[in-house]
Amino acid sequence: MEDLKTEKLFNIKYLIEKFDKPIFEKNIKLLKENNIQPQLICILTSKDAGSVSYAKGIKGICKKYGINFILDKAFNKELLEEKIKYYNNDKSTHGIIVMYPTPFDIKDTYFMNLVSIEKDVEGLNHEYMGYLVQHEFYSDNENLRKLIIPPTAKGILYVLKRNYILYENYFKDNGKYPSNLKENPFKLEGKKIVVINDSLAVGRSLALMMLNENASVRVCQKYTDYDDIMKFVSISDIIISAVPSEKFKIPTKYIPENSIVFDIAFEGNFEYPDVFDKVYRISPKWNLVEKGNRINDMTLHKLISNLFYLVNRRLGDNALIELKKFERNIFVGR
Repeated sequence: MEDLKTEKLFNIKYLIEKFDKPIFEKNIKLLKENNIQPQLICILTSKDAGSVSYAKGIKGICKKYGINFILDKAFNKELLEEKIKYYNNDKSTHGIIVMYPTPFDIKDTYFMNLVSIEKDVEGLNHEYMGYLVQHEFYSDNENLRKLIIPPTAKGILYVLKRNYILYENYFKDNGKYPSNLKENPFKLEGKKIVVINDSLAVGRSLALMMLNENASVRVCQKYTDYDDIMKFVSISDIIISAVPSEKFKIPTKYIPENSIVFDIAFEGNFEYPDVFDKVYRISPKWNLVEKGNRINDMTLHKLISNLFYLVNRRLGDNALIELKKFERNIFVGR
């Protein structure tokens, strides 16, 4: 790893320990009391190294939290369709994740919509996308059964919102923000945000989520002129890039001072280590950060939180009310 300015890194490991771990443990306790064993199915559709690595990470986090994990494979569209339908009807299966993009001659959205909304752990079914557009959070009138949001986009928003809570708590205790900042840097309302990716799982979902937080969002994709992308970057408070190409780089000269950056691309979309001199906080390229403190560690935890949302639909209202009170105490506590 390069010699990076560690004080500029998001402390994702801390967020997981403070917020996610106790809530996961509470979920597991409730499920055991109700004799429910969570099970997640992961279907590989190719031998793509990124997909294989992601599946390995999912297997690891499932083992950590006592979740049954089954890795299956479907290297043609007919078999994938068959397996999705099988697991949709399998009572022991609570969640299904398909490794996209598929290499088949049919749009991935066909398979996304084929996965039952009762088992769609990624939230890519058109029903969940519709709820995201409408800014809905729950599937029931009692606001106990949560809807599913794509885990990568959810993880990024989660990092920002949890840091916002931590900075507000600091302000309450000290009468000022850390580093003597005039305002909370993680407040999203009114902020200028550029998202360089338009996939359903990342860019489009994240843009909708940021709009729902009253931010001003620009979405760039492969048809956006490079010079225009740099203009948007240069005026943005928050920059999120997930371009799967070694050729795409954002020169550090375009990065605004004290901006917030998320580099989601496996290849890395920023200039290292120079970018550290410009940012306030950054989640950099995955191999520049210790395992456990990477943005994909947060993605994995949001995937598992989605699985718990799906499993919890089988619990009674009293158990879910208990869980909701527990979560509220975690989020408002110090």
